[in-house]
Amino acid sequence: MKPKTLIACIVFCSWLSQPIQSQSISNSKPITEEGEYSTPVWSPDGQKILFTDHHNDELFVIDLIHENKITKVKNGQGIGYLANWSTDSKSIIFREKPKDGLFSDILVKSINLKTKAEKTLNNVHPDNTDLSLQKKSNKNLIVYINLQTLKLEAKEGINGKPWVITKEEGQYYHPIVSPDQKQVVVHEGPNIYLYPIYKKQERISLGYGLASSWLPNNNGVITFEDKSIDGHTISASDLFYISAKTVSKTQLTNSNDIIETWGDVSPDGKRIAFSDEKSGRIFIADLNFKN
Repeated sequence: MKPKTLIACIVFCSWLSQPIQSQSISNSKPITEEGEYSTPVWSPDGQKILFTDHHNDELFVIDLIHENKITKVKNGQGIGYLANWSTDSKSIIFREKPKDGLFSDILVKSINLKTKAEKTLNNVHPDNTDLSLQKKSNKNLIVYINLQTLKLEAKEGINGKPWVITKEEGQYYHPIVSPDQKQVVVHEGPNIYLYPIYKKQERISLGYGLASSWLPNNNGVITFEDKSIDGHTISASDLFYISAKTVSKTQLTNSNDIIETWGDVSPDGKRIAFSDEKSGRIFIADLNFKN
């Protein structure tokens, strides 16, 4: 689940450095009633969507196969922050602060959607960008922000030797690793940068905005650009796709009555889920562009 708290502290520039192509989604429809829902995440099997409330304190799952049935999974302070799916789509992985504990005591846990059984995942680092278990070995790639230096770092396994990805000066936040775990987008101020995780290459600027997900084929990222009149409340926002290869930008939405944020692409790359900051609903739509 993406960090909702980032929105209030960022006001994005209105001009764009890349050429913008035409609108490329269709059949947009809400799958929830009006509420305070945000940050949808597709399950790996494409049959469900995980989302949270505006404060990241509640987790919900909507079943797209069974008449869009919504189930409240769990509530707790901040558990929606970067929550994710297990690779088999049967469980939700989340962070939980122990009662009367410190944030430094945060645990990574999973909850089975069918049995409601919870377990602590000792082999998942709480600072990792992607909480999902990719491998059974202790060589899982961990990409995280060093909270002391605010640099983006990576290591293989909890006890692995870390290396710094962001060599440049700056305070970085909200990294998103590509599905093939070879690239990462990360933010510094209103800017989005693309870095290779293992290779020593120059970073690539993707312009302004906030990235919310990679496409499953690793070709690019979904971003959104919100605007605020008073600096606190979002007054408008649209979704964009930025190619990781050409840095070309495709505008996906252009509506006056919906404030589109936090786009997430389905595992087959054919649909996108997003939240509407205005009504608090979750939407899905068809993606029509070649990527």
